[in-house]
Amino acid sequence: MDKWLKSPWTLRVVSLVFAVLLYAYVSAEADVNNRAGSVPVTSSDETNTVSAPVGIRIDDSRYVVSGVPEDISMQLVGPASDVRAAIQQKNYQAYVDLTELNTGTHEVKIQYENVSDNLQVYMQPASVEVTIEEKASQQFNVNVGYTNEDQMAAGYQVDSSTVEPQTVSIVSTQEIIDQISSVRAYVDLTGIDGDITSKQAPVKVYDAQGNELSVNVEPETVEVSVQVSNPSKTVPVEVKTKGKVPEDISVASLTPEKNEVTIYGSQDALDGIDSISTEAIDLSAIKENQTVDATLTLPEDVRAVSDEQVSVAIELEETSETTIDDVPVTIENLPEDLEASIDDPQNEQIDVTISGAREVIEGLSAEDITATIDAADLEEGEQTVPIDVAGPDNTELSLSQDEATITVQAAETTAGETTTEEETNTEEESNTDTQAQTQTQ
Repeated sequence: MDKWLKSPWTLRVVSLVFAVLLYAYVSAEADVNNRAGSVPVTSSDETNTVSAPVGIRIDDSRYVVSGVPEDISMQLVGPASDVRAAIQQKNYQAYVDLTELNTGTHEVKIQYENVSDNLQVYMQPASVEVTIEEKASQQFNVNVGYTNEDQMAAGYQVDSSTVEPQTVSIVSTQEIIDQISSVRAYVDLTGIDGDITSKQAPVKVYDAQGNELSVNVEPETVEVSVQVSNPSKTVPVEVKTKGKVPEDISVASLTPEKNEVTIYGSQDALDGIDSISTEAIDLSAIKENQTVDATLTLPEDVRAVSDEQVSVAIELEETSETTIDDVPVTIENLPEDLEASIDDPQNEQIDVTISGAREVIEGLSAEDITATIDAADLEEGEQTVPIDVAGPDNTELSLSQDEATITVQAAETTAGETTTEEETNTEEESNTDTQAQTQTQ
């Protein structure tokens, strides 16, 4: 018997029996407790996740808090009836209690309340890092900003704007307030064709890089009024062309259906515009008298035009030719410190042969032709330069000679300037004599 008890296999069998008995006992106890309800998590429990806003408990008249999320994920576990009641009533709340903390950065636990004791609550995140800072406030002027200004009704522009109140109070930390670069109330101008009166607009705060800052603004909205106008100007239409009509045919007339149109834009832009032109009509495609539609080309800063297209009547005639004698040649763009003379042609005149429709060239004289020499880049000395000639539209010009010989030299000082210098020298000498006499006395 002693030998059997001392056998290692006997000890192993006995240990195994005791382990099985212990497991059976623990399982039986757990089954009894479950049936008694001491452990609330059962197969009948329900789990549901809700989003809960996070409140901050602190003296908000003195402190500003950052780092607290607006809401968190809250998981409710328990009897289905209690879970459903909590979701329907929405009494649950999450919060961080900072009342006992000083300024600085702290790791704080997120707490909850108004949840049934029958429910277990798991929150994500369970804690957050918050920063508590002293509150600061400052007054700022509000400027009006615009969105979609290019989508205003045709021709309209903003003249002026007003905002009420003109200043707002911004509350945040001093560090954030020091970053504020602009405070604006934006107005959407899409389709606007009249004044805007007392429109409510939210106030936005930006740093120097244009990033919007999260701050408390009082008031959060202001009333914006915008005054708009529709400047306009009536200008003549000029017909532009490119290419040439067939040989032996010339353009007798290019007549737009409307000689004038109204353009809309800023007043500064309109003041600098005297006419508006069509896109170039390709004359090489014109074989007979006809009417074509030509799109008007809008000058820069012109927002709209009364007519986007005009019809242009084109009339053709057989080409005629005539010569205009003694057209004067003039020098242009000569620097003030130079003077020039034309050596050839000797009489400073040339003959110009002009070809075009008879109706166009008939009755032309030398006054209708300009022959010029551009002296802007000329240097001193004798040189040969081209002659530029211009005449009526839709005509061709040929010159009796295409170049001129001119002499350029430095401009001489005029007699008046010499006299002035002499008078100045005399006056200086007189002043010197007077001073000498005074010292002698």
